[in-house]
Amino acid sequence: MSLLFAFLLILSCNCSLLLAKNKSCSLLVGELGDGQSKFVYCATTKSVPVRLCIGCVPEYRILTSSYDALLSQENCSKIYLNSDRINVVATTQGILTNLWQKANCEDCFNGNHSDLYDVQWNILNGCLSAHKDDPCISCKNDYIALNQFYLEMEKANKGHVCFDLQDSMNRTRSNWSKTLGCCHRDVKLNTFLIAVCVVVLLPIVTFYITVIVLTKRREANHGLLNEETPELDAPSTSALITAAVLSTPTENPVVVAGRTEKIAKLLSGARAGSDSDLDSSDDEIQVKPKTA
Repeated sequence: MSLLFAFLLILSCNCSLLLAKNKSCSLLVGELGDGQSKFVYCATTKSVPVRLCIGCVPEYRILTSSYDALLSQENCSKIYLNSDRINVVATTQGILTNLWQKANCEDCFNGNHSDLYDVQWNILNGCLSAHKDDPCISCKNDYIALNQFYLEMEKANKGHVCFDLQDSMNRTRSNWSKTLGCCHRDVKLNTFLIAVCVVVLLPIVTFYITVIVLTKRREANHGLLNEETPELDAPSTSALITAAVLSTPTENPVVVAGRTEKIAKLLSGARAGSDSDLDSSDDEIQVKPKTA
């Protein structure tokens, strides 16, 4: 069915290109503007839930065919395209085309992904409507089948899935887990407390272990340096002086006192002799002038 629809669209686009040759430029621009406005209206009204790709296919095909018809006319393209700095016609067309491409809308029709997804989704939705009392048990297999189909499709497309299907799957998962409460993820209190203790105590324990290891390593390195270069560990000056004083032999105080007394007598005798010499020299000095 989708192939037939695509063939009819391509045929209509070719027919419009043939008819466009007999149309004026103003008429072609009017048709393009009308197609752009209809596509914008469709995309806006089908934004929640998102049905942009599936719900706006005719509007987008008409939009692209109208733009191609304008480009096919050389005179019209010169007038409306690249005629000014803003380039309104091409800029508007680029924005709308980028919206379609950003939503990966073509993926909805590649491999008939949209129809296959709708089949799985309708099965799950029918089960949820029929088993409102126990949906988590009765519809679990249907939900797993739909989710598995989406994951395989996402893996095959490397994440570039039609945005209509992405939005539908996200809403289905939210309804299954939050609204219906079918995803039971009970966390035990003991596990939570153990995790908190580990997170809190791990930095402290790591810090103290690091300090102890660094201290032992520094002490080991200090011991190796003392063994290899003992000259660097020389005693201080005060230690040398103290050792010299302690190593000096002690004498009897009586001997020391006698020696001190002898030295004092010698000093007193020397002083007395020097005083007598000075007196005799003074007498000689005084006598010599008189005899002269």
